[in-house]
Amino acid sequence: MRWTLRISFLLFLAWAIFMVSPFVALYDLSKAVEARDMERITERVNFAALRTSLSRQILGEYLKEQNLEGVERDMATEAGTAVLNPVIEQFISPEALADLFEHGWPKAVADRPETATGSLRFEIGSFGEAWRTFLFSESQGFRSVTIPIPVDRPKDRQFRITMRLKNTTWRLTGLELPAPLREELIKRAALASH
Repeated sequence: MRWTLRISFLLFLAWAIFMVSPFVALYDLSKAVEARDMERITERVNFAALRTSLSRQILGEYLKEQNLEGVERDMATEAGTAVLNPVIEQFISPEALADLFEHGWPKAVADRPETATGSLRFEIGSFGEAWRTFLFSESQGFRSVTIPIPVDRPKDRQFRITMRLKNTTWRLTGLELPAPLREELIKRAALASH
């Protein structure tokens, strides 16, 4: 009986550590941003996956507004990818990501829109806030979790950060932007295409 309890406790402890680990990794990324430690930011972010995440998100939103089907939609997707690339590239560097975390909008973009949503820092001020963040996060199996930041804002004003486990390291692989920021980027892409 004693061995069963010990093994059960150790399994529970391992599970609890695993469940908390993506939040610890995101906290570490936030501290790297605060310290402007570009090397540590690079270690915690999969920039290729981030590029894909942002491209799909913005292109998907743009194509929703168009009434296209079949071949027209395929052609629009190809053209949209080419047009969006310069807009998306503004987010795909350690410096731009640090600006996004600190200000809600990368400094590489000349004019900050009125719709910027503020800081993306992952700071836990209380146990209640940490618990709400944990409860509202969404797990996609054992290797991926999406965390809403900040948890107390309406869903359309939140960033949704996807952390994915590769080997033994959680890395940022996706970033769902708040609605106002997505709309601003779609406008910029439309202006770039003209």
